Amino acid sequence: MKTLKLALPLMAASFLLTACGGDDNDNNNPEPTAVPSTTPTPTLSCSDGLPPFVSCVDGSGSEPDVYTISGDITEDFTVDMSSDKEWRMSGTVRVGNGNTTEVTTDADVTALQTAGVTLTIEPGVHIHALGTAKLIVTRGSKIMADGERDMPITFSSLDEGYDGTGEWAGVVVQGFAPQYGGGDTGACYGTGTTCNIEGEGGTDIGYYGGSIEDDNSGVIRYVRIAEAGQVAGLNNEVNGLTLQGVGYGTTVEYVQIHGNLDDGIEWFGGTVNVKYAVLTNNDDDDIDFDEGYVGNIQHVLIVKDQSTNAVTGDNDPRGIEANSNGAEKYVPQTNAVLANFTIIGSGINNQPGNMQPGMRLRGAVNVEIHNSVVEGFDAGCVEINDEANVNSNVVFSNVIGHCANGFYKVDRPADESDNVLAQVATFDDAYAVVEAQADLGTMSAITAVGNSSFTFDSTDYIGAVAPGTTPAEAWWAGWTIPGSLSEVGVPAEADFVSCADNVCTLSGVIDEDYTLIAGIDWRLSGTVRVGRGNTTQLLMPSDVEELKASGVTLTIDPGVSVKALGSGKLLVTRGNKIMANGTKYAPITFSSLDADYDGEGEWGGVVIQGLAPQYGQGDTGPCYGSGTTCNVTGEGGSEIGVYGGNDPADDSGVFRYVRIAEAGQVAGLNNEVNGLTLQGVGHGTEIEYVQIHGNLDDGIEWFGGTVNVKYAVLTNNDDDDLDFDEGYMGNIQHVLIIKNQTATALAGNNDPRGIEANSSNADYVPQTSAVLANITVIGSDIVNLDGNEQPGMRLRGSVTVDIYNSAVTGFDDGCIRIDQSEVSDTLTVDTPATLVNILTECESGAYKSGTPTAASSNVVELATMTFDDAFAITEAQAQLTVAPTITAMDNGSGFAFDQTDYVGAVAPGTAASEAWWAGWTIDWANN
Repeated sequence: MKTLKLALPLMAASFLLTACGGDDNDNNNPEPTAVPSTTPTPTLSCSDGLPPFVSCVDGSGSEPDVYTISGDITEDFTVDMSSDKEWRMSGTVRVGNGNTTEVTTDADVTALQTAGVTLTIEPGVHIHALGTAKLIVTRGSKIMADGERDMPITFSSLDEGYDGTGEWAGVVVQGFAPQYGGGDTGACYGTGTTCNIEGEGGTDIGYYGGSIEDDNSGVIRYVRIAEAGQVAGLNNEVNGLTLQGVGYGTTVEYVQIHGNLDDGIEWFGGTVNVKYAVLTNNDDDDIDFDEGYVGNIQHVLIVKDQSTNAVTGDNDPRGIEANSNGAEKYVPQTNAVLANFTIIGSGINNQPGNMQPGMRLRGAVNVEIHNSVVEGFDAGCVEINDEANVNSNVVFSNVIGHCANGFYKVDRPADESDNVLAQVATFDDAYAVVEAQADLGTMSAITAVGNSSFTFDSTDYIGAVAPGTTPAEAWWAGWTIPGSLSEVGVPAEADFVSCADNVCTLSGVIDEDYTLIAGIDWRLSGTVRVGRGNTTQLLMPSDVEELKASGVTLTIDPGVSVKALGSGKLLVTRGNKIMANGTKYAPITFSSLDADYDGEGEWGGVVIQGLAPQYGQGDTGPCYGSGTTCNVTGEGGSEIGVYGGNDPADDSGVFRYVRIAEAGQVAGLNNEVNGLTLQGVGHGTEIEYVQIHGNLDDGIEWFGGTVNVKYAVLTNNDDDDLDFDEGYMGNIQHVLIIKNQTATALAGNNDPRGIEANSSNADYVPQTSAVLANITVIGSDIVNLDGNEQPGMRLRGSVTVDIYNSAVTGFDDGCIRIDQSEVSDTLTVDTPATLVNILTECESGAYKSGTPTAASSNVVELATMTFDDAFAITEAQAQLTVAPTITAMDNGSGFAFDQTDYVGAVAPGTAASEAWWAGWTIDWANN
């Protein structure tokens, strides 16, 4: 359980400053001035402090420092992600020494496990391998290569691009799981408990194997291995990923092997399961298992190289090979269950004299294949070879395929198979099968093999990807090698775009419809405006119509990352649109130029302007007064220009699954660019699933307008997270606010709160009216600094605010502050606030000052408030017996609140992996 109790003591550091000087002596006899002796500060080399298996060459500031790993990794080591580091690998790199030591007793095994080391590779790291380099994770040691969808880990050769084959060796993982001998000779460990199998791939591979089925060699997740495949000799190759005796305690999922000279993934015995694998352009087999492998594999997309008709090596490429063969080689202990495979052939497996089937199942293996498709092989879709008098035990269920020479090349399964069709299969851009036969109608239960806890996803479709999935939503999208599954497009030419080496920079005014396509590194230079609506003074209704008619749309494809240079900002002006419609699996990201997301104020931010109303300070009414047009000067710098109108339903586009990090340009006092600034944006605009992370000023700030927001994550922002004013009229639900848990000081001149309804005193704007629900606000040290303590919510300026089913914790200055507007010496205007089902846990109580003026119920002070890994509140008070009726602020949008029966942003009992924020947000704890 994750417990956040956030009134942490500030860390203090004191520094002793020393100075030297002389006394004033007799002016006639001055003492000579002493020249202090100084010791030059040594210049540190990037090699200092490195272990013996890592060397470094300084990049002299203009280029990244080059770190090279070679030899034996003899201690726990982390390959860290940093924009000023380039990682390389030279020769055979061994993690631990479990492959050089023969084990003869259980004590030997325990000794190797005790002495084992862990190689950790952080998300986003790219390791370039030199020539014959290979990585061997020996038994008893671990690799923790736990990437992320938007920051996969990559292994490739030294050159740019991923278009080679066999340019380095590959990755080998070895474990203590069982291996079985050819000719049905049984387990390598026989009647004992230890064994030492000499692995394939060269003399440096050494030994693997044992009797530990659940052996754990670590995690390989969101990892790409490209251009590998060293050939040590006949039938003695290194595959992209070689798994020798690897146990099912190891996690392997979301893995791509691309352009390997030999097989993609090959199992030599072992029990490790695999889910979500992409095998592209490999020159030999893609999935190859043997030597008593017992395991389960699901969701695999295999695409043979579509651009060539010739193999590079001495290969016979198939999609799947269960490999034992011949009286001395067959291994009937091999037993695997496969599901949701898509295997697409090409010219390389259809060469005269070397035509291959899509699957070859031979050597008396036990194989079940479910819900799969094979297409494009001239030698049949499936070849089954029995071994002498021992049959291969093959079961097919819901398998379709279209191959020259029929579905079966040789034998059929001994048992009847269910729903096996020689059926033409075509694929959409997501690699889902188009034909109706791929839709099974009902879920099929698939039983896993072996002793692991592996569970197959119950799928009601044939193939690796569900029909109806868009390319951006496919499980392979957003992390695989660009162009390996879909061609990288060519950006359109325009005056506001300059491109070189796959990097395109936007500057000036986007004055025509334009799309930021995936696969390109996009940059923002200076203020980039979409249209010119912020410079046009609207005087007549015809001016508004003319502006809309000439409006342009900036479309951003799912998965695109836009990096801003210095003062760069994106300004979508009124009358124009942004269509940033990302997906959970391919979010759109705005950040600064460096590789991480740990900065603040490193660029401007995103500003969207619209033609919806804004209301003036001091209750002066709508900007358009008694007319129909207005021109409000926006906050954020002189280039922001004007916004506003009288159209509450104005549509500025779509902003969905978008992350904005490290922004927050300060133009002057009370004149900042927020992470996402919404100036007069109408409710025709859709904003949901948005994260603002590490902003120097506010997370999201509304200046008037009517746009609603659902599903927002506000993390590590230095000022307020939600800030609305100037007559904003809208609705907000499902918001997770977490202040920076590691910072002990503010980065800017800020007074950070979770929520601020912002006008005050004579500047009050009573038209501001919002309804909020399911907000979680978690404070930290930065909101509790001496002399600048802040409440979790500050509601001021006579705004009307209803807040339901929400929680505030970790603020020393009270959870909620409600202030009236002191308009003058004789006029005080209340702030109408309704609070229903609010849980609080703050040092000074629920209220800093003020109380709700409208009827409120169930505002509870807790002794502690704790959160699980999904950031759901664990206290029983968070689960409501009755869901209150939450009525939306009627801004004309028809917005409907989810009628929730819980307090907080996330429902109690939600698994972390199933939380609405999971799978698309930046890891705020480590950035």
